[in-house]
Amino acid sequence: MSVVLRASVAAALLAAPLHAAPAREPAALLAEIRSARLDPAAAVAVSRVKLEAGIGTLRLEEGVLVPATPAGGRVVEMVFRGSGRIVVEPPDAIEAGQLELFTGDGRLDEPFTEAVLVLAMDGAVDALLRRPAAPLAADAADAAEALFAAWKAGPQRRLLNVDAGVFMDAAGDPLYQGYFAAWCRGGELEDFLYLVEPEAQEQVTVGRFVPLETSARERRRLRRAVHREQRRGRLIGLDLEDLGQWDTWLSASLRAKDGKPLPGTAAFEPERYTLEVSIAEKGGRLSGNARLDLRSVVRSRNLALRLSRDLEVARVTDGAGAPLFFLRSGGDLNVFLPEVALGEAVAVVVEYAGNLLHRDGRAYELLDTQDWYPRAGTLDRARYDVTFRWPRRLELLASGTRAGGGERGESRWERRTLDLPAAGFVFEIGHFDTQTVAAGHVTVTLAFDAASKKLVGQAERREIAETVTGSLAYYEELFGPYPLDHLTVVTSPRSFSQAMLGFVTLSNLMMADLDWLQALLGLEDRRTIVAHEIAHQWWGHMVGWASYRDQWLSEALANYAALLYAKHKLEWRDRARIGPTTGWQRVLTETLDDGRPVEAVGPVVLGARLASSRSDAAYQAIVYYKGAVILDMLARSVGEESFARMLRETARVVAHRALSTEDLFTLFERMTGGELDWFAGQYVYSTGLPEVYYTYRFEKREAGWAVAGTARQQAPYRFRYRVVKTAAGYDVGRERLEQAKVADSALVVPVELALYDPRKPPPGKARPDGREQANLTGRAHIMIRGATSEFDIPVEQEPKAFWLDRHEEVFGRFFDESREPKRVLWSQGLDAAAGGDGARAAELFARALAAPLRGENEDEGAFDGQERRLLNGQIHLGLARLHLDQGRAAEAQAEFERADRTLEEGMGGWIGQEMKVLQSRLDVRRGAYDRAFKRLRRGLASGAVDGTEGQVLLAIAAKALGKGEEYERAAKTARASGADLAALAP
Repeated sequence: MSVVLRASVAAALLAAPLHAAPAREPAALLAEIRSARLDPAAAVAVSRVKLEAGIGTLRLEEGVLVPATPAGGRVVEMVFRGSGRIVVEPPDAIEAGQLELFTGDGRLDEPFTEAVLVLAMDGAVDALLRRPAAPLAADAADAAEALFAAWKAGPQRRLLNVDAGVFMDAAGDPLYQGYFAAWCRGGELEDFLYLVEPEAQEQVTVGRFVPLETSARERRRLRRAVHREQRRGRLIGLDLEDLGQWDTWLSASLRAKDGKPLPGTAAFEPERYTLEVSIAEKGGRLSGNARLDLRSVVRSRNLALRLSRDLEVARVTDGAGAPLFFLRSGGDLNVFLPEVALGEAVAVVVEYAGNLLHRDGRAYELLDTQDWYPRAGTLDRARYDVTFRWPRRLELLASGTRAGGGERGESRWERRTLDLPAAGFVFEIGHFDTQTVAAGHVTVTLAFDAASKKLVGQAERREIAETVTGSLAYYEELFGPYPLDHLTVVTSPRSFSQAMLGFVTLSNLMMADLDWLQALLGLEDRRTIVAHEIAHQWWGHMVGWASYRDQWLSEALANYAALLYAKHKLEWRDRARIGPTTGWQRVLTETLDDGRPVEAVGPVVLGARLASSRSDAAYQAIVYYKGAVILDMLARSVGEESFARMLRETARVVAHRALSTEDLFTLFERMTGGELDWFAGQYVYSTGLPEVYYTYRFEKREAGWAVAGTARQQAPYRFRYRVVKTAAGYDVGRERLEQAKVADSALVVPVELALYDPRKPPPGKARPDGREQANLTGRAHIMIRGATSEFDIPVEQEPKAFWLDRHEEVFGRFFDESREPKRVLWSQGLDAAAGGDGARAAELFARALAAPLRGENEDEGAFDGQERRLLNGQIHLGLARLHLDQGRAAEAQAEFERADRTLEEGMGGWIGQEMKVLQSRLDVRRGAYDRAFKRLRRGLASGAVDGTEGQVLLAIAAKALGKGEEYERAAKTARASGADLAALAP
């Protein structure tokens, strides 16, 4: 038997007639859904059933299906117990990479022993429930009911707003006849969710909710904090179990028969928001009346809105005042509408209130700057008409233009309008020191809140004002006219800065003068933060984004704009030069538990999905840092002035509309007349930070000099670990996984040369060795393609020094073999060992031990002795690992002891972790499981040991010692990072 749900069905629903309204009242229907229980007496036996849903296939090989009680006369939810399998083929390399990140495999093919199914298709459900009856034993019925209860109470159901999907189907909404969910459990991946949601842009989602890991003490503290906030009217409906992270393993649009994507969309897009907002004197309670004028873009009765969970909805009506039924779950508000024709205008009014303002002394903070009013739509670019009423003793600043206002008793009121399509509207309230300055045709209002007084002094305020006006004028030259004649900039006690159209909020902490702490903590200069937020007026507002995959353009272009402002307009004397991309290599190459660098978590187009349980730092690192760096590279490849003209034309053509990444590069190609697929493919849609090793020589030519050399690209890599059986027991093996294809890599690299011109005076004091000193700087660019590139750069003057990418401008890492021979040979030895070439690795390690730290033309540094010992110790560790991989434990022990003598006692960081892992491998190879177990358990708990290899070793040791709980915990963590523990199976 085969039950089929196809993408073409969902596409056909877009034009389908609406079903008749349900016979049951909506409130009663929702009550049935929320009170549904399993009906074990109606269980049926299933065998060889195939469900094709979206891009996935579920097979119920053998088992029992237990339906829930009907909702609106329809059975939608069921529990399956038995033997099943789900297969999902990722549609592209990006999604395959994300599946591999979270599951260890680039394709989902996973068995399960139990599942909850939400199947919103009457024909399919009827066919399933016509199967032969299957009477359940009491224990089997109890197990099925426990699973269903866990599903109903679990955070994933609330997080994904499943009740709304089930309700819309039961209520007869045709769009939701394609709704499907499967919560699968019992396989190696433990539990995960497969979802087909018709209104999502990418209707198919595979993922898992990862609860926040806390100790019992931390849970008690969090529970008290949540209860305290709830007594204040905040965090309404939040359970402690809701705290955690949703990991999206795969996300994709449905596909048509020809394989082309069929993206979904919200059923309604807003055209205008009319808001009446009141703020009470006592407690700062916010009350709102929001009228949304919308246009139907898909045949559906579901108006999906977003509204802060701290705001309670009192009533929802249509434009004429007739009440409408609504559902609320966390930040989701779903309104059930009467029949709506495609393209029809609809008005909805939402009345709401809540404690969304936090007061600290004289300072106020709006706790949700995005969803403080109900928001609709996928693109959500609308016009605004907003009237505020607030206590007279306070001041209020907001987006838009003043269209009226005054005072009434102890209150003030003001009406503000925004007549350009905007991505949002915001306000700030409190006590402000306000001033007005002119920036060309723009009147800038600068407001410093009460909390800023201790952090942002008069000098800092002047600098902020200069940066606002200076960057605004600079960007108008670069990107075209700013679209308004006013701009408001406000400081706030919140921890982040933010820009809306015509309204910028700056974090007090980010604007503070921290003196020497600024450099010590590596905090970005306030001027580039301000410049970044001003740049959002063009990138993010004038030019919006079409989906979450395109939102990186907003942040990366704003960061690139701030980079330009820093380079061309800022004076850095007596300042720590910390700009928008400073330290990007360090940030992007930090190693995660599974051994991959942060950069390898995913490409920039994954946007918010980059923040996950794998890395909470990846979004900021990849979107902001990598995004700006690759745009800077693109600018250099086409010419910075040409790139600025391209951006200016983009802002003009797209003005106040949304743009996709694909459309942006199509525009760029039309402007340049060249192909940019290679660039987008390597840097935008892929991961991988290439490493380049280069050698060179200075040659005297008939007409001057030349720098001739070779650059070799090495693909970044990481490891996948597995348990391997040995003659004596077990060990850990590893497989090298390339993170990029060197053959396809192309880099435009800046060259810097130090030159000597005898006609010019020396730059300073003579060198002690009498060598001539460079007195001239030369710059150029070269192209590096593929694994090996030869270069030859003619120069008139004698070259004294040479660098590729001296200032870290290129998305790659560059190593001069002549400048740091010991370090380069060590790195090459690690590469050879990782590739399985043990003989080559041993040779390189031996050469590295004998090599000097610096090249012959390099001066010795004050800490060279310490650095030499550190590198030698790491080389000995490399040899120890190499011997272990080759099964030579005695030689490994000898090298390990040499490393231990060479390195400083108590060495921490990566070196300390490597030493503990290698010592534990030696113990495991010798059967000393107890020593390995104690060291690893203590090290992993304290952070002294990190990574998947340590977890695999701990699992081996725990298994050998019969410590079942510790084994299961270590094995779960190791498998989540892609490790293969099959060899430990009985």
